[in-house]
Amino acid sequence: MEWTPKRTFTRYLLLLHLLLSLLQEHAGALDVYSFQKEGVQSDAHILYAGPAGGLEGQGWRGSFTPEDFSVCLRLKFFYLWDLSGFLQLWAEAGEGDSPTSMLSVEVNLRYFRIRMGIFRRLFFIPSSLRALTWYHVCITYSLGTLKLYLNGDLRGSHPGRPEYPVGGTQLKVGAWDAARSFSGDITEVNVWSRALATDEVASSMQCRGIVEGDLVAWTDSWTMHGDVTKSDVPYERLCDDLTGTQHFIFPPVSSKVAFQVCEGLGGSVKTPQTSEEVENLRRLHSSFAASDNETCSRVWTGVTDVAKEGEWRHHKDGLPAQVSWRPGAPDGDFLQNCAAILLDGSSTGLTDVSCSRKLCTVCDVPEGIVWTLLGACEEYPRNIHFIAQQKTSGEFHFRGYSKYTIMKNDSEDHWVWWDHQNNDTVAVLMRNEFGFPMGRHEWTLQRPVCGKKPPVEHVLLLTPCGTGSFSCDDATCIPLYQRCDLKFDCRDMSDESGCELVQFPPVYRPDLPPSNAASSASTPLPVGVHMVLESADVRTSTMVIHTNYNLSLTWREGRVNYLNLNMDYTLNRVPYNTMRKLWVPTVDFTNTRGNHITHADEEATMMVLMSGEPTMGGNTRPQEVEVYAGWDNPLTVRRKYSETFQCKFDLSMYPFDQQECLLVLTMLSASSRLLVFDENKTEAVFIGNPHLVEYTVGGVAVELMNQSDFAVMHVKISLVRRAGYILMNVYIPSMLLLVVSYVTLYFRVGIFQARVLGSLTALLVMATLFTQASSHLPKTSYFKMVDVWLLTCIVVIFFIIVFHVVIDRAFERTEKGPLPPTAPSLSPPSEKQVTKVHPSGGAVVVTSSEDPRGAMEFVSTSRSNSLHLRQREQTPLYKSLILGARVLVFAALVTFNFVYWVIVYLH
Repeated sequence: MEWTPKRTFTRYLLLLHLLLSLLQEHAGALDVYSFQKEGVQSDAHILYAGPAGGLEGQGWRGSFTPEDFSVCLRLKFFYLWDLSGFLQLWAEAGEGDSPTSMLSVEVNLRYFRIRMGIFRRLFFIPSSLRALTWYHVCITYSLGTLKLYLNGDLRGSHPGRPEYPVGGTQLKVGAWDAARSFSGDITEVNVWSRALATDEVASSMQCRGIVEGDLVAWTDSWTMHGDVTKSDVPYERLCDDLTGTQHFIFPPVSSKVAFQVCEGLGGSVKTPQTSEEVENLRRLHSSFAASDNETCSRVWTGVTDVAKEGEWRHHKDGLPAQVSWRPGAPDGDFLQNCAAILLDGSSTGLTDVSCSRKLCTVCDVPEGIVWTLLGACEEYPRNIHFIAQQKTSGEFHFRGYSKYTIMKNDSEDHWVWWDHQNNDTVAVLMRNEFGFPMGRHEWTLQRPVCGKKPPVEHVLLLTPCGTGSFSCDDATCIPLYQRCDLKFDCRDMSDESGCELVQFPPVYRPDLPPSNAASSASTPLPVGVHMVLESADVRTSTMVIHTNYNLSLTWREGRVNYLNLNMDYTLNRVPYNTMRKLWVPTVDFTNTRGNHITHADEEATMMVLMSGEPTMGGNTRPQEVEVYAGWDNPLTVRRKYSETFQCKFDLSMYPFDQQECLLVLTMLSASSRLLVFDENKTEAVFIGNPHLVEYTVGGVAVELMNQSDFAVMHVKISLVRRAGYILMNVYIPSMLLLVVSYVTLYFRVGIFQARVLGSLTALLVMATLFTQASSHLPKTSYFKMVDVWLLTCIVVIFFIIVFHVVIDRAFERTEKGPLPPTAPSLSPPSEKQVTKVHPSGGAVVVTSSEDPRGAMEFVSTSRSNSLHLRQREQTPLYKSLILGARVLVFAALVTFNFVYWVIVYLH
C-alpha cells in the first residue's frame, strides 16, 4: 500500500481522537441520557444490555433475586407529569408463570414513591425539588427495611417486606410507558446486591471513591429507545454543587424598568468591572438577534447616584460602587444620575447618562431560581412552578414544570398564561406598568380559575421568592417576618397592605364557644386568666377594696386560622373590626357593687400568641401566606378595669388583724360543662406599692371552683394591718392618759379637787379617743381589740375616780372625828362667831367673846379634839384605802396588759 500524506494525516487524526477520548475518560466524564427534552410524552427509555463488551441480551452479571440490594443514580428533571416513573425492574410472565415481580420508582415535587410488588412506600422531602437541578438518589433494602437517601441524606426508613423476592429480567431507566414517562437527564445508574452503608452513600454522592454496582454498572452497555439523546458531562458538573449565572437581554427600556425587571427576576443589572467582562458582554449581546443595532449600542449598568449627587452606589443593595469611568466622565452633574457602557469597543469605562433614556439591559440572574405562580388554585404543585428561559432569538418566557407557559404574544403585545397541553389561554395580562409579568398583577381570565368565571379580573403573583420570603408587588423579596411589622420594607410599600390576620371558616358563630380540640372526649374548654393588680385602696369602715387591674383572658379558638404571625406578639394585634366577629369569653365580677362584666370593646386589646409551627397556605392566594392553626396558637384579650369589690372582714382583732379579701369572678359565657378556668394558666399578681394606708398586701392567691354550675374563680388578697397609726394615735395616748390617771393616786390627800379633775380630764379624753376610733370602723355586734383596750382604760380611770371619792370621804371622817355635844348658848348678844381654816383643810367655827369663860371653853375643847386625832392617827383608814387603790389598780393594769398583748402576739 502506498504511503501518502493524506493517509498519514488521517492516522494522526484517529490517534488524536483516541487520545482525547482517553483524556476525557481520565478526566472523569459520565454518559448522560436525556429523555423528552421538549416535554412531549413518549415511551423514551434505555435498557440494560449487559456487561461492557458483551453481547446484547447477555443479561445480568448474576441472578437478580437478592435479599438485600441498593440502587443509586443521578437525575435532573425537565418536566413532571401525573406519574413520572424513571426506573423499573420487570419480568415478562408467560402462561402458567407466577405474577410479575418488579421494582419501580417514581418522582414528584415533594416525594419519591417506591414499589416492590404490592409493597409501596412514600418518602417525602422537606422542600420541593427544582427543575434543571441534579439530585443523587439511593434506595437500599436490608433486613426488611427500605431506605431512601437524597443527596447523601437519609430521607426516610420504612419497615416491610414484599410478598415475594424482588427479581426481574430487564432493567428499564426512563419512561415506564408513554403515559408514565420521565422528562429529564439520568446518569450513573448502579445496582448492588447488598445494602450500602450511610458513609458509602455519601461517598458516592460526592464522587469519592466511586464503586460500580456488582449487579448493574453504569459503564455496562445500555440501549436507547425513543426520544433519548446521549452526552458526556464532567464529574465536577455533577458532584460539585456549582451554581452559575444566567444572562437575560431585554430591549431598550428606562433605567427604572431595567432595575425593576432584573431585580424582579431575582438578579441585578450587570455592571462590568474589567475589560474582559466588557468583552464577554459584547459577545453575549451579539449572540442575540437585535432589531436595531444602533439602539442597543449602549446598555445599562447597575450603579446610580440618585440618592446623593457624586456618590455612586449599586442600585440593588445601596453599597458604594467602585466605578471605572471613561475619559471625561462623569460630566452630566445632577441631570445624568445613571451609568451605561458602550458596546462599540471604543472604551471599557462607564459613562453617565440620563435615567429616563431607553437603553438595552443585561440581567445577571443566579441559576436554579424557581418561579411560583400564586393565586392559580391549581390542584398539583407542579403546575405552578416555572423557570425563566430566553432563546437566542431574544424570546423571553417562563416555562412551567408541566403543561403551562407564560409568554408574550407579540402580535397583541401582551402576556398570556398558556396551556399548551389543551392548546388554550388561561389568562391575559393586559395592563402592566413595566411590560413584564413578574410580580403581583391583575390578569383577565379566559377560563374559570379559583371559582371565578371569565371575563373577570383576577390577581396573580409570579415570584422568584423562596421559602421564608415575602414577594413585593414588584417581585422583589424581603424576609417573611418583615411582612406587616408596621414599617415599610418593600420599595413599593406593598408589604404593609392586606395584612389580614384571622382566617374564618365558611360558617362561624361568634355566640357559640369553641370546643376543646385537645381532647376527643367532651371536655370543657379551659380559659386562662391573668390578673395584674396595679393598685389597691382598702376602706375598713365600708369593708370594700377598690382596685385597678389589667385582666387578660387566654383561650384557643380552633375554628379559625391565623396568617403570617410574628414572633413579637405585639405585632399580632387583632383589629377591632375583626375582634367583634370573634367569640370572646365573658366573665362576671360577682362581688362588686352593681353589675360588672368583662368587655371586648375599643379599650380592649386582642392579640395572637405565636406558639405553633406554620404551614404554607398553598396557591389560592396571590401572596405568600403562613397559616397557623387556631388551636396551636392561643388568643388573648386584655383590658384595664377599675372596680370596687365588697369584702368580709373579721375585725375582732382590730387593729392587730390580718384580713383576706376575695375578688370573685364567674364565667358567664357558658356552664362548666363547656367552659372552665385553666388551672395551669390562671394567676394573679400584685405589682403596685404593697404598703397601703391601713394595710400591707401580703400576697395574692387564686382558688378555682370549676365543679360549680358556672366556673368560679376566687382571687384572695392577704392584707396585714399596719398598726402603727393606731398605736400612735390611740394606744400610746390612752396609755399615757391611764398613767396620768393612775399617778393622781399619789397626789396629797388633801387636794381632792386636783386629783379628781386630773382623772376626769383623762376620762373625757379617753372617751373622745374611743368615739374617734369607733367612727372609722364598721359597727359590729362583737367587741374589737381596740374596743377592749379603750373600754378597759375608761373603766380603770372610772375606778380611779371612785377610789378618789372614797379616799376623800375616809379622810374627812378621820380628820373631823366624833364631836362632843355642845351646851345651849347662854352667851350674850355681844358674842360673835369666827370661822377659821384648819391647817388640814377643815373649817372650824370659833366663838369669840370677851367673856373669859368662853375662852376657856374653847381651849379645853381644842385640847380634847387634838387628843382624839392623835388617837385616830394610829390606824388611819384613808391611808389604807390609798395603798390598796394603788396596788389594786397597778395589778389590774399589769394583768390586763399581759393578757392583752399575749393574745395579740399569739393571734
